[in-house]
Amino acid sequence: MTSSNMPLKVLVIAYACEPHEGSEPGTGWNFAKELAGSCNVTVITRANNEAPIAHELSKNPIPNLHFKYIDPPNFLVRLKRAGLLPTQMFYFFWQLTVAIAYWGKMNNKCFDIVHQLTFNSFEVPPLLFLAKADAKLVWGPIGGGQTVPMRHMPLFGIRAAALECARNLRVKLSALNPLCIKALRNTSLVYFANDETRRLLSLWSPDHTKMMIDVGVNTNIFESKPVDKGGNAAAVILFAGRLEGRKGATLLLKSISRLSQKGQPLECRIVGTGPQQKIIHELILQYGLSEQVKMLGGISHDEMARELASADMFVFPSLRDTSGAVVLEAMATCLPTICINHQGGGIMIDDRCGIKIEPSGIEEMVECLADSIQQLASRPDLRRSMGDHARKKVVQDYGWGARVNKVKGDYLQILK
Repeated sequence: MTSSNMPLKVLVIAYACEPHEGSEPGTGWNFAKELAGSCNVTVITRANNEAPIAHELSKNPIPNLHFKYIDPPNFLVRLKRAGLLPTQMFYFFWQLTVAIAYWGKMNNKCFDIVHQLTFNSFEVPPLLFLAKADAKLVWGPIGGGQTVPMRHMPLFGIRAAALECARNLRVKLSALNPLCIKALRNTSLVYFANDETRRLLSLWSPDHTKMMIDVGVNTNIFESKPVDKGGNAAAVILFAGRLEGRKGATLLLKSISRLSQKGQPLECRIVGTGPQQKIIHELILQYGLSEQVKMLGGISHDEMARELASADMFVFPSLRDTSGAVVLEAMATCLPTICINHQGGGIMIDDRCGIKIEPSGIEEMVECLADSIQQLASRPDLRRSMGDHARKKVVQDYGWGARVNKVKGDYLQILK
């Protein structure tokens, strides 16, 4: 173990790492930045992240934070850019390149901790973890073990449902990958991002495992309270995510259609783009919701903060997600969230800061979602109470400072 007077030497493997971004790029950057406040941190990331990182560090230097930029051979990069090499396959080659470059540095006390951070999926394991190491190995938070039940496939469309079924099978088989099993057994500590992934990999997990969602939030950016429009004004519902079957936008539209038929005043704003964009537009017309539902397309991170600040509630009807950074952003903006009680949403939201509906049949979920929206729309006092609790919870549990302090404590524990 390192001397108590010396900062820990931590190697962070973060394929996705970029300042001023959300989701996994934001996780890679914010985690490393916060950790560098008390540790000597080296980050391995992709070469295409160099420009934004260098630009940010030129304006705001961070002592003890160093970056190494690695990519596989150029022909693989060109294949990926041309769309001929799937991201997951490219990520495998990237992991292999990292392993070759750093194999010899896993010993001789170059690092106290080697932490595989992003991507969060277990399906491509950190190949560097197959090496014998003096350093303690930490992996996660990892997800990817969550799957979509067959009863929810009608929300995907025929082609997307077929692909989702194929993914379900691939996930089950990936849990038997000997490289994954070896990496898990060599790891001193594994963070699981959701219960589904933990259960799937329970046979191979080390003794030390913890639950931790794979995203965090900069609470200083998302801090404006939403405007209270009073009980008679149309409540503003915000949805944000890639427009694909697993995100559940069609589930939301079915619920809004039912509420519209009951005369409930509502406004819904949909942020995002994706393969279901045309289908969602057609459903809005089919349900006669053109006045109530607006599609905003893709927007910037700053614009997203403004949309959250002007909403009354956030709806996260995702059928499959490791967690969901946008949920934390909504919570930080004092918004109550409605989500399905599974995976990351079930972990992040409790009964004091939102409403969770059970992952039952489609019609049951549509009805429960509609009831939950109506409940929040008609009760500004409940929105305020849940929003205040959401803000407190996200600051306490999911701000980057709080998250990294917990992780550093875990580092010190496994180094004893």
